Amino acid sequence: MKVVFDTNVVVSASFWRGAPIDCLAAWAQGRCEAVASSALLAEYHETLEELRLDYPKIKPVEWVPALTESAELVFPVERATGATTDPDDEMILECALAAEADFIVSGDIKHLLALRQFQGIPIVSPTDFLRHL
Repeated sequence: MKVVFDTNVVVSASFWRGAPIDCLAAWAQGRCEAVASSALLAEYHETLEELRLDYPKIKPVEWVPALTESAELVFPVERATGATTDPDDEMILECALAAEADFIVSGDIKHLLALRQFQGIPIVSPTDFLRHL
């Protein structure tokens, strides 16, 4: 099962507990396959570094380097321009299309989760994704 993890899921798993860390643990256990694009990996890294500055006392779990090294890398060609009200989220949709992903896992209630699906790819919360496993 191919999965695109939204940045908010990855950084939440890096700094805190709960469903996001369980989703990444499922990937680490081989229960799903993580897929990312170079743009998405760059966003993971950038957001992680910003949060390191905001939370200097927390030692994050190193999910971002693990995903950079081991996630399947795809190169989106098809664009998702205007598919969501947040243009920054288009890269996630584009990655999912290029990967022919089975799920997009996101905590973004306002933009991505509100879509519920994109071109047949379900967009689910971390908790809902864990139910599918």
